[in-house]
Amino acid sequence: MSQAVSELPMASPGTFAALMQIRVILLLLCALTSVQLLAQRGPGGSRSNGQVYGRLVDENRKPVPFASVSILLGDSLVGGALVKENGDFDVPSLPLGTLHLRIAALGYTTLEQDFTLTRETPSRDMGNLHIAADAVVLQAAEVTKERATQVLQVDRRVYNVEKDISIAGGDATDVMKNIPGLSVDVEGNVEMRGKSPIIYVDGRPTTLTLDQIPASDIERVEVITNPSVIFDASSTGGIVNVVMKKTVRPGYSGQLQVGLGTDERYNASGSLLMRQGRSSFNLSLGFGHGSPLGSGYSNRTDLADGMPTGYFLQDNTRTNGRLRQNVRMSWDYKLNVRNTISLMQGVYFGGRSSIEDQTFQSLDAARNLIGSGTQHNTTDGHYASYTTRAGFMRTTTKPGKEWSTDLTLNISDRASPFTTEQFSQGSDMIFPGRSYQTRDAKGNDQEWTWQADVSDAYADNRKLEWGFKANYEQSRSSMDVSFTNDSMPNFLRDTLLSNAYLIQTYVNAAYVNWSAKLTSHWSLQTGLRFEQNIMDAERTDRGTSFSYNYPDGLGDLGRVLFPALYLSHKWDAPDGKLQRELQFNVSRKVSRPNHYQMMPFIMSTDARSYRIGNPLLLPEMSTILEVNHLLPFGDKGNWLSSLYGRFTTDVITSYTTPLETDPNILLSTYVNGDMNQGFGWENTVKLTLWEGLEATVNGNIQWVQIGLTQNGSPYTNTGTNFDGKVNLSQKLPKGFSVQVNADYTGPRVIPQGHTLERYSLDISARKELSKSIFLTASANNIFDSRGWGSYTETPYFTQESYRSWGNRSFRISATWRFGKPDAQLFRKKSGPMERSVPSTSGGDGGGE
Repeated sequence: MSQAVSELPMASPGTFAALMQIRVILLLLCALTSVQLLAQRGPGGSRSNGQVYGRLVDENRKPVPFASVSILLGDSLVGGALVKENGDFDVPSLPLGTLHLRIAALGYTTLEQDFTLTRETPSRDMGNLHIAADAVVLQAAEVTKERATQVLQVDRRVYNVEKDISIAGGDATDVMKNIPGLSVDVEGNVEMRGKSPIIYVDGRPTTLTLDQIPASDIERVEVITNPSVIFDASSTGGIVNVVMKKTVRPGYSGQLQVGLGTDERYNASGSLLMRQGRSSFNLSLGFGHGSPLGSGYSNRTDLADGMPTGYFLQDNTRTNGRLRQNVRMSWDYKLNVRNTISLMQGVYFGGRSSIEDQTFQSLDAARNLIGSGTQHNTTDGHYASYTTRAGFMRTTTKPGKEWSTDLTLNISDRASPFTTEQFSQGSDMIFPGRSYQTRDAKGNDQEWTWQADVSDAYADNRKLEWGFKANYEQSRSSMDVSFTNDSMPNFLRDTLLSNAYLIQTYVNAAYVNWSAKLTSHWSLQTGLRFEQNIMDAERTDRGTSFSYNYPDGLGDLGRVLFPALYLSHKWDAPDGKLQRELQFNVSRKVSRPNHYQMMPFIMSTDARSYRIGNPLLLPEMSTILEVNHLLPFGDKGNWLSSLYGRFTTDVITSYTTPLETDPNILLSTYVNGDMNQGFGWENTVKLTLWEGLEATVNGNIQWVQIGLTQNGSPYTNTGTNFDGKVNLSQKLPKGFSVQVNADYTGPRVIPQGHTLERYSLDISARKELSKSIFLTASANNIFDSRGWGSYTETPYFTQESYRSWGNRSFRISATWRFGKPDAQLFRKKSGPMERSVPSTSGGDGGGE
């Protein structure tokens, strides 16, 4: 690794990035509009009047409705339709010549057949076409049905959000806290097995926080504990992929939802999903507001030679304001049967405000009061985020061979003005009298991500995957701090706390992944990923800079090469049943510090402590091993058991120390520790106990050893962590259903102490008024216990602190769902002279 003090080039301002984003969107829209206008002319530039029709039935001669019918001329899609409820289909306006019929339906094999239209016979009756059931697809469909809320697989867990009634009117934070194996702290950060996973939206990086994503826009969440080389090497904590809703069937569907609750909670959202012909369109809008109450405390004991020399006690109450407004649009267009273009645009606006009141006391060693005071903090922040994505996918006539590429741009802007008013009295001489402080914090980020992936099933039971990725992130931040007190007539700028930063990060990656089925039961997957990582950080207000570059010579290859190996064994299972599976895997990962850990702003402050990010954090390196066993229980459920180990160097961890200029004030930040190793055993059991009752129980126990050396002092700690979660869902008569979510997280080991235990309980109920209208009521945080705390012990002090994550709350919401599977949504109705499709089969097509 190389470190250098240099003058960095200034990056383009945010306005230039926004203009570039608008130009990219307009250029793509113009290009696609031209393509669509040309495509409407059909082959040869003119429309023809050919027609094909028939009836689709299964092996029992029953109609198969809503199957997708495609007509191809070579590789070009020239027509299509949706099979009606009685099994009939009709595809008009086809060109003459030899065409190819393809019919696809869920749970059935694809039916394909050639036919010819001529001037003499421009209309063709295919008769009764028999489509056969697909055992593999039926198995997947049955598994999905059995696990309506969650699907457990040996390499991942899939959580279907629509089945979770407790998140109605909530955001992605509410979704995450219900997923087995995940926990959410007071700042909204997700943890999995004690680490922070990467959050993706539709498989790509995002600058959005969880509270900016409405739950009503999410279709499912995929949790991967040890991803393959296809995914980013920075997935030490795993990957949590948020998959947004998207239509796959012809016709239209959508929903409207409104809700209100305690603490000024109210929300409204709507979505519309349409698919017609070659185009698929999705639109969602949302609005949410809340002002939950919170509280906390911090109790500190100062030490000298192990004996108390003083105490500092603080309590606080606060109100946190949240405002969210979002619009998201996406459009997929099939140029032909092989090629698809996709566009997506998301716009997110909102605000975060808080009003906090603190009271504090200072005591001497004999616990005599020597000082007290109050502090009033206010902040009124706002943000704006924009996400643009353009993608292209191509499939081929060879099954399993395809490639795709996409470009994603994330832009965000934020501002957080903060004021502090403090009044203290006594003899401790800390902020005597009345003092004021203002902090004007601003920032803007942009992130460009390009990715290309190729998959080639080049032989039976053999597949080769390879691809490239380039990612560029730029983060500008500034904070101006001013202060005054009773003895000062005017505000003065605090040059120690004021700062301005420019942080630029580049990651260029390439991967190759090979998988093969070795025998009828054993399969292998192995791959290698290369990631070049460059970080440039400049203190723009002082003209200093810091940078690192991996690799910097052959000695750094261990920080840029990331191999992985997966070996699986599957047992035989009856048709349509989930297979028992055993998997061994090992991979090399890297964890780069996030913006929260590097951000040089003061995150929170009170009379005796500060918290600030560290822009000089280095990435941590990990080797991860897993043994996963998936055991089905027939129709009753399954059991996923995982033994895992993690070995990490340069571990990123929190660190607290007295301020050099004033030992009475504590400074908390993030530093690189020496090492971390841990072993764990996680179990998730999903059962259908009786008809209508679905239960999921998750438990994780982990042994951890962590250590760091800071300012010449070593800190090493070992211990056992435990967390568990229970989800119960019961369907009741007359359209009622009830859901209970409970979780517990025990104390976790940190280098200088441990976190405090936390637990919570939520109960929700839903009434189905009709097939499309629902009422949902939820009681959240019933024990008023959701929060985050820690206990820190050093030679200089001990401290216990805690902050609650809102208080007990209630909310109610109403949902209306609508839709119609109609393939002829925008087509003109048939005229009286047009030929209609017979309701009975016959003719010369003879599918018999």
